[in-house]
Amino acid sequence: MKQLQNEAIQLGATRAKVISVSSIVIDERVRLKCLVPLCDKYDHNLMCPPNLLSVAEFRKSLKRYSKALFVQLAWENKGKVSKTEARKHALRLHKIIHELEKKALYLGFPLAAGLIGGSCKLCRKCVGPAGHCKHPLMARPSIEGMGINVIQTAKKIGLPFDFSSQNRLFWNGLLLID
Repeated sequence: MKQLQNEAIQLGATRAKVISVSSIVIDERVRLKCLVPLCDKYDHNLMCPPNLLSVAEFRKSLKRYSKALFVQLAWENKGKVSKTEARKHALRLHKIIHELEKKALYLGFPLAAGLIGGSCKLCRKCVGPAGHCKHPLMARPSIEGMGINVIQTAKKIGLPFDFSSQNRLFWNGLLLID
């Protein structure tokens, strides 16, 4: 686990922390926020609801894991963060989680599974449920879409996270380890 934590930092993560899966806060209301107000990715992105496991199914699967690596990218800008810059950092998170999942496989964790904050950003427009993913090996499900309360989880494990600044971003990812 320490090797994966170090790898996350080498790949560009600001912070990486090994946690017990019992530290992960699941709350159905997080998934509800995909619907209220309706997110523009809902039913249009393969890695977002309703195209994911239900929160109950995810909760059941999560119990089969023992540890997780919480990965955080923190980024600050003097002015307001543009959508282009936000997408660039979201793609960095995608790559970090993808690489960590591959590394975990080589380290003997074949069931390691990565999740990313927000919606998948690999394509500017997802093919949606009627199509086939153009990046099936890179695409990762949304943490929030699985029902994980990222804010409460970060607080619980002692990492910063807030929405109070328009010039600061926190992108969070999670690697589940069996």
